[in-house]
Amino acid sequence: MGSLMKKLLTIRVRPYYLFQGDLAKGTAHFWTPLEKGLKIVAALRGYTSRLCVPHFAIDLPGGGGKVPLLPEYLVDRKKGSLVLRNHEGKIFHYPVTADD
Repeated sequence: MGSLMKKLLTIRVRPYYLFQGDLAKGTAHFWTPLEKGLKIVAALRGYTSRLCVPHFAIDLPGGGGKVPLLPEYLVDRKKGSLVLRNHEGKIFHYPVTADD
């Protein structure tokens, strides 16, 4: 998927959105689990330029608008540090200031 996004940029097309399929009758065979979309975005964020990473979004039913979905990188907040998960699932402790 990363090579597709890079090739799009070479022809000056920025991949802006990656949409979850609408919940329209008769389209269920096009639906991808939300977790799969989140994994795709996480993988792209780990290996490609920000310009190559589209926003993963759902167009809410009933005129609710587009809502971006992001992978969960913040696992926990502890005194003095954040516990973060990277795109590979590895856990890291990030020190924060005393003001946080």
